[in-house]
Parts: sequence; structure tokens; C-alpha cells
Amino acid sequence: MSQVNKLNQVNSSLGATMQGQQTTRYIYDSINTVAAQSNFEFFKTFANKTEFQTNLTTNKLDSSESMIIKSIFLCSNITSGLSGHSNLNIIVGNQVVLKDFNLAFNSTNRGVSYERIHASNSDDDVIEIRLLTDIVIPPQVNFSATLQLAENTVSVDQNITLGLKGYGVIFSAGTTF
Repeated sequence: MSQVNKLNQVNSSLGATMQGQQTTRYIYDSINTVAAQSNFEFFKTFANKTEFQTNLTTNKLDSSESMIIKSIFLCSNITSGLSGHSNLNIIVGNQVVLKDFNLAFNSTNRGVSYERIHASNSDDDVIEIRLLTDIVIPPQVNFSATLQLAENTVSVDQNITLGLKGYGVIFSAGTTF
């Protein structure tokens, strides 16, 4: 099933039958760290964040918007990098749709990339993982992500950003107005 058909099927199952404008989507959220922090919650708190720290104001998409996650992007300026073992979870609604995903094998050059369409990364500050299975974020459904690092060597005011990239539908008035 194509990503367009999958997204339309999920939207119609939820009663969101209004056709929108097809587009690419990139949603992101950044966290400024505290000392020895090893657990991070993304897409939970948006207060006092600038447009450079997040491009959302709530942890759900509008009633006329939805998205399929095709890749996960993580970057940081954490001194120890992202090369240690970790657990990444993505939660959509009440379901964990990506559970305890270890980013370590896709960072640095110690392993192979998960999807095998590019070589492993030599940089431990930037990681991108292309998903082979589409993850759908339907309209008006809460979503979030958690990241747990094995090391707690994080200093104060370092930054870690999680981005979700993929295909989406946004509101389009079309001929309805």
C-alpha cells in the first residue's frame, strides 16, 4: 500500500475525510539539558520555546492534518555524543509504535545502518534513520517521543533535537470557501 493510500485509509477510518494539500512534513522539538540528564521527553512541553526549538504549539496535529513518519533525525551538541546505547520510543495515542529503538548501531562507524540504503554515520552528533515501516500520526491524536541515554554525562544547557520527517496532509481550503 502506498503512503498516500495508507494515510487516506487511516484518516477516513477516523472520520477525517476532508481532502487536504499533500506535502512533505518535518516536525521537530528541542530540549535544553540539565546536568546528568539521561531521560528526554519530546513533544510534551512547548512553553517558552522559540521557532528554532520547535515548530509545534501542541502535541497533536490539526483536525485537517496528518503525517506519515518516514525518517527520524536526531542531533545534539552533547559532549559524549549519541554513540552510547539508548532507547527511543515514539508514542502515538496510547500506543508505543516504536519501542526501545537503539540508535547506537547507526551512529559512528561501528555498525551498519538499519535500512541499508546508506553507510553508517561517522559522526556521533547527528543520526538519521530511515524507517522501512510507515508510522502514521492521525489528526487530533496526541503523540510524543522519549529518549533514554545509557550515560548521564550530559552537561547543563546542551541541546538535543528530535525531528520526524515524512509525508503529510495539511489544511487546504480549495473551493470550500
